[in-house]
Amino acid sequence: MASFASEHRTFFYNLKRYGLSLSKEEIRQIIITVLIIGFVWSFNKFGDTPETWLLVGAKNFIIGALFALVAIVFNQIGQRIVGVYYGYDPIYEYCMIGLMIALVITFASRGFLIFFLPGGINLRHLTASRLGEFRYYTNDWEWAKAGFMGPFMNILLALLASPFKDVMILGLPIFKQFMIMNMFFAIYSLIPLPSNLGLYLFYPHIFFWSFTAAFVASCSAMMFFLNPLITIIVGLLLGFGGLFYHFQKDGKWDYDRS
Repeated sequence: MASFASEHRTFFYNLKRYGLSLSKEEIRQIIITVLIIGFVWSFNKFGDTPETWLLVGAKNFIIGALFALVAIVFNQIGQRIVGVYYGYDPIYEYCMIGLMIALVITFASRGFLIFFLPGGINLRHLTASRLGEFRYYTNDWEWAKAGFMGPFMNILLALLASPFKDVMILGLPIFKQFMIMNMFFAIYSLIPLPSNLGLYLFYPHIFFWSFTAAFVASCSAMMFFLNPLITIIVGLLLGFGGLFYHFQKDGKWDYDRS
């Protein structure tokens, strides 16, 4: 008969019970985040005439909310898989401060500036799944690797859509807009504010945050005119360049040669 600890150290058991299951509170926070991002996305995309105002606005709001839902699901799923692999219970937390700031910026700019903070995954310690680990409690390096998967998955989604960026559906460049939404998710995720992914990545492992920021920035700049494979390879190389620069700047690789 298997012990309690050995059962709860099974990856697929934990993935089903913790990684891929959402509490009612998590679902509520995801819905609020998606609706607010959809509103921010569509604020200046309503119709020009009273006859088309509501119809066009509702269409763009639904498109923005669907984009946000797909982006937030993929932003989380990579973090959840990695978190469960290392023996943690991943919990989504929305960034209410960031969402309120998003609404203020949207009204102040009349929708021309799209800004939001999508929240992040908080890794909670699973006692039975961490037994026998070298570092029993939350490990900064493991948390950083889980955090990296959020922006990485959004960049990957954007790159998958990039070959179709000029395709028009319903009179809209749907794939290009989808690319931009995922690019925003990747970039804004890295802002280190409370309850946002960037804080969980920046605080435990700032050097890995430098790698992720360089990777996201370079991929976001190149994805519109370079091949997706080349973009991700160059992005990873520039990410390692950012990591090297940060290490060198802080003197982490200096040593006494005498």
